[in-house]
Amino acid sequence: MAWVFPMPEVGEGVVEAEVAHWKVGVGDLIKADQPLCEITTDKASVEISSPRSGRVTKLFAHAGEIVKVHAPLAEIELEGDAPAPVTHVPPASVPASMTPAPVPTPSAAPLPPPVLPGTPAKAAPAVRRRAHELDVNLDAVPGTGPGGRVTHADLDHALATVRTPAPAPTAAAPLPKAPVALPQVRPSGSEERIKIVGVRRKIAERMVAAKQSAPHFTYVEEIDCTRLVDMRDRLKGRAAQRGVKLSFLPFFAKACSLAFRDFPNVNAWMDNEASELIVKADHHIGFACDTPTGLMVPVVRNVEQKSILRIAAEMNDLFDRTRAGKATRDELGGSTFTITGVGNIGGVLATPILNVPEVGILGINQIKKRPVVDENDQIVVRQMTYLSPSFDHRIIDGAVGARFTAKLKEILENPECLVLELA
Repeated sequence: MAWVFPMPEVGEGVVEAEVAHWKVGVGDLIKADQPLCEITTDKASVEISSPRSGRVTKLFAHAGEIVKVHAPLAEIELEGDAPAPVTHVPPASVPASMTPAPVPTPSAAPLPPPVLPGTPAKAAPAVRRRAHELDVNLDAVPGTGPGGRVTHADLDHALATVRTPAPAPTAAAPLPKAPVALPQVRPSGSEERIKIVGVRRKIAERMVAAKQSAPHFTYVEEIDCTRLVDMRDRLKGRAAQRGVKLSFLPFFAKACSLAFRDFPNVNAWMDNEASELIVKADHHIGFACDTPTGLMVPVVRNVEQKSILRIAAEMNDLFDRTRAGKATRDELGGSTFTITGVGNIGGVLATPILNVPEVGILGINQIKKRPVVDENDQIVVRQMTYLSPSFDHRIIDGAVGARFTAKLKEILENPECLVLELA
């Protein structure tokens, strides 16, 4: 019996989701709770599993398409029925009705399913990685594995065929010497089109919305972090004893929370439709997190009520689960202010883009030893960094942004005051 699996509800208020990519294809046998596909909402990526066992007979959407909640997602011939064999077709390729029927070959090993022109090859991640390293076009390699998958043995056979030496030219017809070509990563004249789907498309949409709706300005200030570095070095051993890795981010988050007391309008949302500024009492600080699928913003809530150690523990846990794709939708939304840092990579400073509807974001750059002239006109070595916050200029004037950043400078250059705020 054919059973249609609908797009499930994945969060409160979510009415549609984008199919990022399929993990199965038409013809695949699946078990209950086996992942079918990965979908993307406006907040997070979610893996959708089949509640029943059977054979996939139809996929109702290609990768990159939007599917409404409760709309058909996949058709499954339930386990226990006896459907006719279905030739395997990867998702988003050729309709099942166009698939040629398999031809039986008695007294011979079963042949792999035919590969249709333009059909992407199926292969395990390790095989794909090896093919990329060897510069082998995987789509051109016939697969002999289950369901027509390309195996390591298929790669070896393809390499042996390509590398078979050509017969040497005869003395009577010497070949002209060709100029030595420089090595090229890809063949000259080739190009690759990559469809922007999933989390990356959501990031692109939010970046465009941020730039179109909020006039940005960035203010840069130099900060002497020498005392902060010393404090963190003294405390990270104690934090490690408590099982917590202590980075600089919790210190900056707590400093922002203290500065919000004097500049509450920076911890706010802009309601464009109502033309109202929503000043938030709770300090829910988001941290830009680089993940394999793109930039995500997990949120540590009520920073104003938490110690630096508690902030660090929650932040580390959120980072680990976000990178593993296990953070919940609620944990990736609702921030009132965002902190982003690329100092561990390098560079001097960056201009961050607002995480709308927020009106402020703090960019933290590399902390680095630099020569500085002190108050006695002596050249000394100090741990320096640049803060580069961006603000919504409709709400935050340049002078207000400068004063807010000056307050952060005062706190961070005298980090002992953070100890008074332990909860």
